[in-house]
Amino acid sequence: MASTKITPETSPAQLLQKIQERFRELGLLEKTLTLSHRGHQYLARCDDHAFTVYRLLGHSHLPPGAPGWPVCLVTAESLTDETCPPHDPEDEFSSGLTLQDWLEMIEKRFGGGG
Repeated sequence: MASTKITPETSPAQLLQKIQERFRELGLLEKTLTLSHRGHQYLARCDDHAFTVYRLLGHSHLPPGAPGWPVCLVTAESLTDETCPPHDPEDEFSSGLTLQDWLEMIEKRFGGGG
């Protein structure tokens, strides 16, 4: 999703549309993708309503993903990513990745072109 560049001029609705188009091209729309980063597991999904990356907590007696929390969410109305603040790079609750980072990771892993 390197072609899905984020600029300040891009509205959340435009961005979601671009992400949806790329997921559709890759045959990934409405599929749940499993990703790993810094020893943590994440689920990523894009559908007609949103693009979401959800962090899973490990070593829990509950089913996978419960508990967990979204670290990146794009809807037609808003864009939220839970990156690490510059003053605290070791924040254990932050993925440290921006929306652009997640999209590039998905493109690299699932895009077929390497």
